[in-house]
Amino acid sequence: MTMSNVLNIPANAKDVKIMNYINGEWMPPTSGSYMMSYNPATGEEMTPIPDSMDKDIDNAVCAAKNAFPMWSMMPAVERAAIMNRVADMIEENCQQLAMLESQDQGKPVMSAAMKDMPSCANFFRQFAKYVVDGIMETKSTSNAMMTNMSTTKREPYMMMATTQHVPSGVAGLITPWNFPMQMVCEKLAPCIAVGNTCVVKPSEMTSVTAFMMTQIMEAAGMPAGVVNFVFGTGPKAGEPLVKHKDVRLISFTGGSLTGSRIGAMAGGMYKRVSLELGGKNPSIVFNDCDMNHAVATNVRAAFQNQGEICLCCSRQYVQRDVYDMYLQMFRKMTMEEVMVGDPSNPKTFYGPMVSKQHMEKVMSYIRLAREEGAKVEFLVNPSDKMVMNVSKDGMMTIKGIENGYYMAPTLITGMKQNSRLMQEEIFGPVVCVMPFKAEEEAVQMANDTQYGLGACVWTMDKMKMMRVMKQINAGTVWGNDWLNTDECMPFGGMGCSGTSREHGPWSLEFYTETKALYYPSMN
Repeated sequence: MTMSNVLNIPANAKDVKIMNYINGEWMPPTSGSYMMSYNPATGEEMTPIPDSMDKDIDNAVCAAKNAFPMWSMMPAVERAAIMNRVADMIEENCQQLAMLESQDQGKPVMSAAMKDMPSCANFFRQFAKYVVDGIMETKSTSNAMMTNMSTTKREPYMMMATTQHVPSGVAGLITPWNFPMQMVCEKLAPCIAVGNTCVVKPSEMTSVTAFMMTQIMEAAGMPAGVVNFVFGTGPKAGEPLVKHKDVRLISFTGGSLTGSRIGAMAGGMYKRVSLELGGKNPSIVFNDCDMNHAVATNVRAAFQNQGEICLCCSRQYVQRDVYDMYLQMFRKMTMEEVMVGDPSNPKTFYGPMVSKQHMEKVMSYIRLAREEGAKVEFLVNPSDKMVMNVSKDGMMTIKGIENGYYMAPTLITGMKQNSRLMQEEIFGPVVCVMPFKAEEEAVQMANDTQYGLGACVWTMDKMKMMRVMKQINAGTVWGNDWLNTDECMPFGGMGCSGTSREHGPWSLEFYTETKALYYPSMN
């Protein structure tokens, strides 16, 4: 394939014509049907998204299956070279990609440029290096007995054993709308690094930067059929991908209900499945913590990316004797630091909800809070002249972009532990804060949900910190921190937060089959 450094990246998502990318070619959906996407910052129509169906999925899987023998046999150093070119192009086009990501998803441009896009490039570099360095294989030797076929005599010999990691085949990668390009790259990089081919089904709500990845793949010299993108809804495109007989493994990130359905479908077909699902993450604040640090971080953990992060700490438990002080500091810092508005403004902390439908869902929880008698506070700075109005359900009207899907940073107190507010994932800029008396109660309350994705513990007592962290049922637990991660550590959840682990060597394990090879020593 001819390589090119020229990418056609428009400045406006309205100018992006999204098509499926199958076997190295861009093509319309076989149905000829499209869905309209909307800019969440303005509420305006943006660009049509293919409404693909099972025929499109079948064509993509067929292309991936045909490409697998070539790609899986290609030397790792050659696969890595292509992946490094992908990383180069992401870095070279970082700002343009960040602008499109913001227009499509609603997150601030600065956040996408400084965090999301560098992470995308890093995934490709990281896994390119992993496969060039070689997957660490387990080796063993032991004494054994061999039976001569012509006699009954058994002769001792030295038996050697080693593992071999081999690519699985065609993978189905289904990604969410909150980190559109980052989640595509997080799954795609390890998948193809080890020699698999794939079909990517991005969220139909945020497909623009996923489509730009098709141009990057083409320009980087990715062989036809190795990476295929099919755009569409879960029922029409995602489900046929999960059910396809030639898809060997599925990696899905999204809601727990959808994940449960995918797990049931794929499990019945003996597919390998990784599910990274929702979270209702607790942050436990003890009275002996660095309060300024805890409050500042928990404000970010509540509202970053519009609260549309699976690891957001939407449940915050504060020791009773510092509860009032914590709330006062939380209110003050939020009103001073969290500016909601135009995502292209560098001063904006968070932008609009991803869609009108999702905004309505989040507002329904605010109505529920009032119905249950909880206290609802919208922490909007009264001196912010761009805020024209805040409705009783938290919807904000921003000057100049009045039709955008904006919501106020919302603090809820006075609810009960068994309230849906404390038990269900809201996935918006809404945080519930509740007091606790003692350590044992805090641990019990933190573990009192069906989820188990992340958690935070705030204390200056190291022994207490480690004791509490070890008791919390979550895949990732931070002490005096949030969202800082190590690429070599596993990521995943417990309970309704998912199955399996990915990132670093755990991704290499998931995307490969492990064989055990036994053979006699030839010395």
